[in-house]
Amino acid sequence: GERMLRILIGIAVVVALIIVAALQWPEESTPDFVEIGRLEVDGNAEIVRASADGRLLVYTNAKRNSIDIVDLSEPSAPAVVGSVGVPGQPTSVDLSQDGLWALATVHANRSKKGKPPGDPRLPGVLAVIDLRQPAAPELAAIIGIDNHPDSVAVTTAGDNLVAVIAVENEPVFVNNDVVVDADQMDDATDISQAGVVQIVSLDPEAPRNWSVTTLEIPPELLTQAEMLYPDDPQPEFVALSPGRHMAAISLQENNGILLVDLAAAEISGAFSLGFVANRPADLKNDGVAALNQYYPADSQAVELAGARIPDGIAFSPDGQYLLSADEGEAPMTGGRGISIWALNGDLAWNDNGEIELQAVQAGFYPDDRSEEKGIEIEGISAGRFGMRDFAFAVSERGSFMVIYDISNPNAPELLQLLPTGEGPEGIVAIPAINLIVVAAEESGTLTVYRYEPSTESNDLVTDLIN
Repeated sequence: GERMLRILIGIAVVVALIIVAALQWPEESTPDFVEIGRLEVDGNAEIVRASADGRLLVYTNAKRNSIDIVDLSEPSAPAVVGSVGVPGQPTSVDLSQDGLWALATVHANRSKKGKPPGDPRLPGVLAVIDLRQPAAPELAAIIGIDNHPDSVAVTTAGDNLVAVIAVENEPVFVNNDVVVDADQMDDATDISQAGVVQIVSLDPEAPRNWSVTTLEIPPELLTQAEMLYPDDPQPEFVALSPGRHMAAISLQENNGILLVDLAAAEISGAFSLGFVANRPADLKNDGVAALNQYYPADSQAVELAGARIPDGIAFSPDGQYLLSADEGEAPMTGGRGISIWALNGDLAWNDNGEIELQAVQAGFYPDDRSEEKGIEIEGISAGRFGMRDFAFAVSERGSFMVIYDISNPNAPELLQLLPTGEGPEGIVAIPAINLIVVAAEESGTLTVYRYEPSTESNDLVTDLIN
């Protein structure tokens, strides 16, 4: 009897190990992200964020100067349930984890071409929005911050909400006392101040009680990091680490990333994203999508050709890596794809032209942008769905989303290329409910995609048990 008991225990252990292995074994088939719903909004949609449980979305509506609220309880039929006006053009928005509060950055003052410049020191604002009744949101407070805020991400410290804000202080070029267009960041006619990072702490129950910490970005730090314009950092996009103890901020025109320790409220590092290696590319607007040249080698000696110049960034789900959307700025700049970085600035991987190749093959390559920045990947997000880590990036000019398995950040696998609305910019992953949402500015749409994983592992477990 004792011998038989040992045999049975041994068999049980082996079966248990097999079941565990089956649950952890990668699926042989490619998982699918499938479009399940689309919402056409009144105005446009640029930046989109979600509550942790996925029940609510908020998005910036620059055409209506509002933050709009979407009920996502039925993902195939998302519906706008509320809207609140803000005092200017909203540039970014984020939600508290419980979805009860939204914080939005707003351009309260914009200097207009051909007009005398406004005071470039006139602050933008942080709008505090009460979402406890989503159908009747309230503007609870307006907090003055620095000029031209571009992005915000929200975390908590005790009972307080904490907003981390990239204040770009975008250039204002003046000639003969009127605002003019100019592309050069080091133009002597720029009257704007240097951009900063601001951290605003507030009690949501008493939002008028707030404090702001301004982190100036030392030129010597950016010089040491080999960035392009150390005196003019121009922070662009904020991403928070999964534990929300660290912020990463893209310095787009400077071709770099800044790291901020939120517990200490201080800058902890910075690194340049450098230049991409040569890859096949289409550099001619000739009506034919063909990658028969090399970028940046054949880019007519443009000074910054190949500089990644990142816009959107995101942490990997484990917080050990950063993903960059290498959009570019001036014509013939940018990386024409995405890259993955260790937190010390070491390059782990870049797509090396794979995304543009797939866009050509799928008929999504924007040939009329060949002499500019190609597909212009602008937004990027990441999330852990099931037991796999994914990256999601959107092409503003190609109007598509590309999906990679980044479970091995040093060797990601391209899985899918899916159409979006026109001019996608915002993207948010909602792993809690297996959804991705993309905001497309030009078409004014929110598109919802659902993750539908392979069932092979579960079938294997069922067979073993039976």
